[in-house]
Amino acid sequence: MTEAINIIIKYATEADVLKLSLIEVLSFPSSRYLSNTFPNAELPTLQTFKAILLYEHLASAHAHVLAGVDPMINDLIAYSRWTIPREYGYEQDALTTLSDDALLKMADPLPYAPRPINKEIYKAYGAFIDRKRAVHITQHDMVLDMLCVLPDYQGKGIGTRFLKWGMDKADANNARIYLEATLEGYPLYLKYGWKVVEEFVLDYEKYGGAGSQKFVLMMREPQTGENM
Repeated sequence: MTEAINIIIKYATEADVLKLSLIEVLSFPSSRYLSNTFPNAELPTLQTFKAILLYEHLASAHAHVLAGVDPMINDLIAYSRWTIPREYGYEQDALTTLSDDALLKMADPLPYAPRPINKEIYKAYGAFIDRKRAVHITQHDMVLDMLCVLPDYQGKGIGTRFLKWGMDKADANNARIYLEATLEGYPLYLKYGWKVVEEFVLDYEKYGGAGSQKFVLMMREPQTGENM
């Protein structure tokens, strides 16, 4: 059995963003979305673009961006991002201040995207996320927007630590948690109470890309003593 790592979970700051974006890219090496949307992208450029997109979440009162620190090396090795309705009273925890440079880039991020970019896939993916959330979630639901762990740290209980952070808050407020899972992440969410509400295949060939990708849309009902 793989030994668990006792990480430290903290709220991310602007200084963490570039490393968090690197973690995201490296955690999904087989992502067909990235390879189709940004073909031939160089890692530093993709990392910078992802960092700029993350600024928007840092600036939001209902987005909670968490960084996982390995205390043995004092470095970031994982991160998660949650959307929590303000009615549950956690917005003060998520507040952070961004520099003028970050705010400027956040206002118009697309010029910083790697080239070439398949704008049709970029728009289609965003529309897919928005459309499915409009169907499946309400204003009272929490959302797990992102969970990624560096490959060398996967399978060591780190994802579970992040899930527990959100599950505890959801259960305390009788809230559901929605997410869009990849096939790789699906078994972990199933283990902790998420159930499939829909399966969806995004056909990249339809937008000038290659292949397709399956997403599993999942919802976790609040857990009480009776149904845990």
